[in-house]
This record gives sequence, C-alpha cells and structure tokens, in this order.
Amino acid sequence: MKKTVLFFLLCAFNLARAQDTINPLKGDIRVHDPVMIKEGKTYYVFHTGRGISIKTSNDKITWRNAGRVFENNILPAWHKKDIPAQDGSLWAPDIHYANGKYYLYYSVSAWMNFNSSIGLATNTTLDSTSPAYHWKDEGKVIDFRNGGEGVNTIDPNAFRDKDRLWLFYGSYKAGLRLVELNPVTGKLLNEQAPQPTVITTSLGEGVFVIKGGGYYHIFASRGRCCAGMNSTYQIVMGRSKNIKGPYLNKEGKSWADNNYSLFLAGDTTEPGRGHNGFFTEGDTTFVVYHAYTRSAAGASLLNIKPLYVDENGWPTLDRSKKLFKREE
Repeated sequence: MKKTVLFFLLCAFNLARAQDTINPLKGDIRVHDPVMIKEGKTYYVFHTGRGISIKTSNDKITWRNAGRVFENNILPAWHKKDIPAQDGSLWAPDIHYANGKYYLYYSVSAWMNFNSSIGLATNTTLDSTSPAYHWKDEGKVIDFRNGGEGVNTIDPNAFRDKDRLWLFYGSYKAGLRLVELNPVTGKLLNEQAPQPTVITTSLGEGVFVIKGGGYYHIFASRGRCCAGMNSTYQIVMGRSKNIKGPYLNKEGKSWADNNYSLFLAGDTTEPGRGHNGFFTEGDTTFVVYHAYTRSAAGASLLNIKPLYVDENGWPTLDRSKKLFKREE
C-alpha cells in the first residue's frame, strides 16, 4: 500500500514538473524581448523586430502575427540619423497605459553598436481596426550622449510610481541606470541634465521592475543570448525599499557589486530563458519572457507563467506558493 501511494505521489510530482517545463502556447509564438498588455478582450505582445513586431491573442494561448508599429515606409527619420547603422529593426519595447494613451518605449541600435538611443511612440488605442489607431512618433527620450558614460542605452522599462514616472535602461556595457521622466509627456523630466542613477556597473540587460510586499523587485537577464541552443540566458533578481536602490540579493549583497539571486535558469529543453516583462490581470501577475527552445531547433519562443511569492517575500515560479500580489 505504501509503495502504491509513493508511486502515485511520484507520478504526480513528475506530472507537475512536466507541466512546468512544457510550453502550452501555440500559433505564431516566435518572439524576442516580449512585453504584454491587454485592451478590451485582446492580449497584445510587442517584441523586437522590424518596426517593432506585434502579436495578438484572445486567450493568452493561441497567438497570431498582427503587423508592426512602424512600417518600413514610415520609420521615423531620426532613427537612421541618430544611429547610422540602424536597419529598421527596433529592440526590446516596453508599453504601459496612462493619461488616456499607450506609451511605447523602444531601443534604436544596431548589432554590436553600443551607441544607442531610446525612442517613444504613443497611441490612443491598440485596435488596428479603429479609426483612431495611429502610432505617433514622440521622438528620442535619451541616448548614449546623456544616458551615462559608456552605457549602452537600450532595453527601456518605464515604471509609474504613483504620480512619478521613471525609466530603467541599460545593457551589460557599464550596467543599468535610472532617470526620472515627465509623467505626462513621457520624456525626460530634466532635458538638459538627466543625472542618471547608477543601479549596476556591469550586471544585466532587459531590466524590469515591479512592486509588491513593500519592495521594488528588479529583474534582469545575464548570460549569452541570441545563440539558439548555445544560449545561456537566465533571469536574476534583487529588491529594494527605494526605487533608486540599492538593490540587494537574498544574502543582502548589492547589485551594484554584481551580486544577484537567480530567478529562472535554462535547462535541457530551453537552455536560455530571459528578457522578461510582467503583465497583471485580476489577482494574477504573469512573467512574460522568451526561451531558446530545443523542440523548435533553438528558436526563441514566447512563454507566459503565473508569478508566486515565497515565505520570505521573494518572487518565484513555484506553484505551491501564494500568488504574487502586485502593488501600483
């Protein structure tokens, strides 16, 4: 009898592990650097691609291609002028809704070119069938000239904290930074001298911050990306009581000194997992990320998973824990 119970418990454990590792999403799920939002009954994922690629779904499971933000013939002229090697591929978007419109931040760069800029586009609706649908180019927000010495000014994440708006950005080269934005225009609060706050000096890219349990939880990716089955991408985390930091790992050591705690690593089925965003619906917050996937010959696929929190208040994907309660 004991052996039978043990057998069924082992089967249940293995089934749970299998459910954790099998990606249930289907359709057009090839993405890189995804971020997710919902309008009406439709879910939208924006991701790296020519002119910023868009995918939509009615159930968060089956996804389809839904065009792009900027078509080739309407790419803002400042992209090429600012970054001459720019080829129309725009990276790592971030989107949120405020003041009656959507604010979409994105990276203007070129492969292995560390002179990069962050741009902003706005729209009053995400429904491309609406007469009001139109992406307005708001121009450049910040770039390698004023974003901090040596910083690769890409991978934006805008964070609204009550009546203030902040922008996290940066990527490996000289680390991550934080500047304050005008909460109405979405542009720099101090156009002349933004004075970036140093979050890290070398750690991470694809930064994203959410608030919960009285902490600002910071996530970033490290390791090798964009190499298919040879990718080693992983997501790391830290937290702080202050949006400007210092952000600490589970042992109380600072991110500024390249210390972090692991949130999500790869495995044999998905050797690289990273560049996450977060999406909240009802009482559930989801982590949205891409994974280089063996069953797809190393292609980068969309993943969406519920976020939980452990006994010490740290985010986790452990389904036996309580749901993470996100705070605005």
